[in-house]
Amino acid sequence: MELNRHYEAQVCGITLLCDVISMGRDYTICVRDDCCGHVGSTALSVSRPSLTGQGISATTSVMNCVGHKDDAIACRFAEAVAVQQRCTAVCTCGVHIDGITLDQIQEILSACEGLKTQVLRDLAAES
Repeated sequence: MELNRHYEAQVCGITLLCDVISMGRDYTICVRDDCCGHVGSTALSVSRPSLTGQGISATTSVMNCVGHKDDAIACRFAEAVAVQQRCTAVCTCGVHIDGITLDQIQEILSACEGLKTQVLRDLAAES
């Protein structure tokens, strides 16, 4: 089933954009802002049986561009989708705000959690 979904959230004076594209059983996710979106970090998560022997988990590899910390968002999306959908998921993320504060970082992380919840809900409904 072909899937291409788009999500948006307003936070800190920017619009967060999230696109989810199915690639066979797997997914590519792109999270960025509407002004300065870029490739900051990429996370690749592969689902696998949990090492505890119960449930599904994921092994994640991360690549960051120098000075970028977008992996905090990329990992959350890639791991959640990989575990829920039992697939391989890639998330590339680049969100930029000049002079960002710790409070703004928390607001962006919270907004991304909301986007991730919407993505997971929609993917579950599609399954």
